[in-house]
Amino acid sequence: MGKPAFLAPEELAHALRVHPETVRSWIRSGKISAQKVGRLWRIPWEEAARFTGGEERLMRALDAEREGGPA
Repeated sequence: MGKPAFLAPEELAHALRVHPETVRSWIRSGKISAQKVGRLWRIPWEEAARFTGGEERLMRALDAEREGGPA
């Protein structure tokens, strides 16, 4: 699977095992940089990788989340 250009707050929340509202709160406070598309927030891949500690860690977390297992 290739890496997406952007992640939804819900996707990052699942990867981090936090509530989506927590991710939205981090966005509003500036802890995570994101772009608003209409009414929806989108987090650039590079920002999500930075926040999670690197692309490899983010990929593992997303793959585990999609497979339903632990990261």
